[in-house]
Amino acid sequence: LVLSLNAGAQTLAVPASGAFTFPTGLANAATYAVTVGTQPSSPTQTCTVSNGSGTIAGANVTNVAVSCTTNTYTVGGTVSGLAGTGFTLVLGAQTLPVGANGSFTFATALASGASYAVTVGTQPSSPTQTCTVSNGSGTIASANVTNVTVSCTTNTYTVGGTVSGLVGNSVTLSLNSGAQTQVVAANGTFAFPTALASGAAYAVTVSVQPTSPTEVCTITNGSGTVAGANVTTIVVSCIDRIFADGFEG
Repeated sequence: LVLSLNAGAQTLAVPASGAFTFPTGLANAATYAVTVGTQPSSPTQTCTVSNGSGTIAGANVTNVAVSCTTNTYTVGGTVSGLAGTGFTLVLGAQTLPVGANGSFTFATALASGASYAVTVGTQPSSPTQTCTVSNGSGTIASANVTNVTVSCTTNTYTVGGTVSGLVGNSVTLSLNSGAQTQVVAANGTFAFPTALASGAAYAVTVSVQPTSPTEVCTITNGSGTVAGANVTTIVVSCIDRIFADGFEG
């Protein structure tokens, strides 16, 4: 804080709260006006002067009052890639629901000099996503924080299940009308190689039935929507063609 007397005729650096006195006295009957020359920084503050002007009247002037308050600034930034619901950000005791891409700002400003750390409170769902925060921490200086960056990506999960009863050479499975195929040569678990995004629809069908011997494989739980975990409930059941058709020969 630097105080000014009579438009800079004298200046006085004030390092701490308490009494202050300009070094050079003024003559009796002289006018005086005390103003703020430089506001404090680190932290930034705004100081105001009361009883700052008048006329010297036979005594030292001791009733000039300077009151300083620390400035406050908001914390915010931008969100991109958000597609799910229920996403929240956290700043200390503040929780901010974020429903769309774009800019965000926490409601309660923080004092200059305060530290801040923005984190994810709840990740989005429907579809499930993972959001990460960049430039999320620091110290409040002399302006609103606007450079916190939140980037969201939709999670992906595999589609698969189990095959039973297979004695033929192999069964070929199709995912979403041939977008992916998987040749299964033995009983047990299977999964298509490329994961699907949360929220995507899936439909598994048999594209090539087993031979040597000829079998008929049927699918249960073959369609649905990818949620927040790998799909493992698809069941492929294979039986000999003779029994599947209900006759022999």
